[in-house]
Formats: sequence, structure tokens, C-alpha cells
Amino acid sequence: MKEILSGKLPAVLQSPTPFALEFGSGSSDSKRFHKNVERISERLQDQVEVYYVDVNKVPEIRDKYNVEELPAIILFKDGKAQDTLIGYHSEEEVQHFLVQ
Repeated sequence: MKEILSGKLPAVLQSPTPFALEFGSGSSDSKRFHKNVERISERLQDQVEVYYVDVNKVPEIRDKYNVEELPAIILFKDGKAQDTLIGYHSEEEVQHFLVQ
């Protein structure tokens, strides 16, 4: 999983492959959730690209997508946000969300 920096976001939006932005911070829920998402992203690497956004490092991306609760994942298709998953979820729930 790659960590996104604000300067790279426009290039990611041009991706023809579905992708997701995982938003997290240093909280314990965010860290637990991030470990699950990392495992899932390895399994699904041919279906969806997952990028991590540390809201403490790049708050402008969080603000752009109005992410108010963490952890959160936004799923994009054709460069447009399609759906959002908010809060801690199991690996199974996250995987189902990412392949919808």
C-alpha cells in the first residue's frame, strides 16, 4: 500500500483502475484498521488500488472529501468517489466494500 501525498492526488484520480483512499491517524482504531486494510490490499491488488492518507500529514485531502470521522475509506471508480466506509470494520466487511 502506498501513502499518498497531496501532490500525487491528481495523478491517482486519473487511474482507470478502481482505487480507494484510506484515511487514518495515529489513533489505536486507525492503526488496527490500517493493518486490516494492508492485508486486504495485498489480496486485491489486481482489482483495486488502495492508498493511505495520514490526515495529520495531508489534512487538505481530508478536507477536500469532507472526512470527519476516522478511520474511513472512500472508494473511487473512473476518478469519482462512489462510496464511503466510516469507522472500524472487520477485514471481511472491508473486502466486501472494496470489491462492490
